[in-house]
Amino acid sequence: METMVSVIIPTYNRADMIKRAIDSVLRQTYRSYEVIVVDDGSTDDTGSVIAGIQDARIRYIALMENQGVAHARNVGIREARYDYIAFLDSDDEWMPDKLELQMRLFQNSSEDIGMVYCRTGGRTRDGMSRFVCPAWDFSRELLEGDMFRFLLQQNVIGTPAVIVRRDCLEQVGGFKETIQCLEDWEWILRIAGRWKIGFVDQVLVEVHKTSGSVSTNTTWHLIVRCYLVSLYRREMTEAGILNDVQNEILDVAGKTGIYDEVSELLKREIEL
Repeated sequence: METMVSVIIPTYNRADMIKRAIDSVLRQTYRSYEVIVVDDGSTDDTGSVIAGIQDARIRYIALMENQGVAHARNVGIREARYDYIAFLDSDDEWMPDKLELQMRLFQNSSEDIGMVYCRTGGRTRDGMSRFVCPAWDFSRELLEGDMFRFLLQQNVIGTPAVIVRRDCLEQVGGFKETIQCLEDWEWILRIAGRWKIGFVDQVLVEVHKTSGSVSTNTTWHLIVRCYLVSLYRREMTEAGILNDVQNEILDVAGKTGIYDEVSELLKREIEL
């Protein structure tokens, strides 16, 4: 008998995309799951689109006001009924064998594996070329097992790529709702600090870059990077990567025109 999985899909004003995301779950070769769609205060026809999808495994939760993707995911986590939790963004889609391959790895792994992820792929924002994350040139040894040190420097795990054990979430908590972007990186670092991570070396998520993505906000991106340095300054120093991380942040800040402000932030202990 297959182990049940709770699939959480946060969405906001994506009536034109949400069906594609849900359909990619309904096409899974692994059939034992529920789908929790958390509508973060949409003002478009999202509710009507979901009502038109006839499948008893779908649960639709409509929030009264928009409070951000971290809050929506946390609502989904609280509503989830099962011991394995997966996430999908409403503008992305899964390959049909994603859940099957990841759950197979979980079931064949030791209990010190808290999360399993896969590669994601898609087109760059200009549509001219494709990308894969993690990039193919990273060695396999870096991409599984004890990933904490590597993840301090490299953000290579997207939320739609993961399945996590509920007991891990209960220990580290959900997503930090005060963070406007990179909230998944901060959350995954908490998990990687306690558990090993399993890796399915296939592209099982298709990412669609959209203009409404919070990842387009470079200023918030830099603020959160500074926040992560503040959180893990000691660990980065011990790993010998603090200067490299700070220089990378400052390089982006210089190109954005806020070098001095970011340089000052990097010296502080930050609370968000």
